[in-house]
Amino acid sequence: MALKESKVRDEAELEALLVKDPNQIEEGFRVLTHQRKTHGFKTLDILGVDSEGVLTLIELKVSVDSGQLKQSILYFDWILQQGIDWISEAYKGPLENRKIVNRMPQIFLIAPDFDEEMVMEAKYIRDDIKLRLFKYKIYEFNEMKYVTLLEDSISAIKKIESKPMTIKDNIDYINDDEVKSLFVNLIKKIKTLEESIEEKAYDWNNTYWIKGKKFCDLYPRKQAFSIGYKTNTEKKWESINNITDNEQAEEAFQKIKVAFELMKK
Repeated sequence: MALKESKVRDEAELEALLVKDPNQIEEGFRVLTHQRKTHGFKTLDILGVDSEGVLTLIELKVSVDSGQLKQSILYFDWILQQGIDWISEAYKGPLENRKIVNRMPQIFLIAPDFDEEMVMEAKYIRDDIKLRLFKYKIYEFNEMKYVTLLEDSISAIKKIESKPMTIKDNIDYINDDEVKSLFVNLIKKIKTLEESIEEKAYDWNNTYWIKGKKFCDLYPRKQAFSIGYKTNTEKKWESINNITDNEQAEEAFQKIKVAFELMKK
């Protein structure tokens, strides 16, 4: 007799097929209980452990249900309230020689298809809670029904791309107006040293280059700024920190001017 695609009457039949042969869920899967009463007499479909001993909650649907994930979270909360130790003791018979590992339980949602908004919500489940979506197909052979699960992917959360820092961003990081003015004036003076000076912005510092060689860094702070500059000593680089007045800014420029000449040669 040929293998043919079939259907299940309801969730009870789908559950019975999976409980009868848990390997249809995943190789080495073991069912601990099914149709277990939880919060407010709500019934958890299947609770089991995978081959690695991770406690697994399974919520079944035979039609697209936008509330499937929300419903599973209610059961997930019940599991956490009971705790791993309680469940290990309560189901030590079905566990036999297997041990539930001390890890966050996982959730398997099984359905013929999934609601688009629910799949979008699934992206925002905490990273330490493993959530997997499986679409099922029912096949019949010799009047026996079998379940095949095909995992459906959950797309990653779109990350907010950080924009590269600009010179203006670094200037605006200073919130003391007088210090900001000193910082801007120092930048202008550096640029007057030669037209070919290259200015680059990084996170929280501006760098200045001549002929492909860096000769100084400017580091903005909230109430001050600092500089780093190239020297011809063994230290290679030196710095002036916490610049807040004209005298310090002028000293900084003189050091930068020497560093510029050094790198230009």
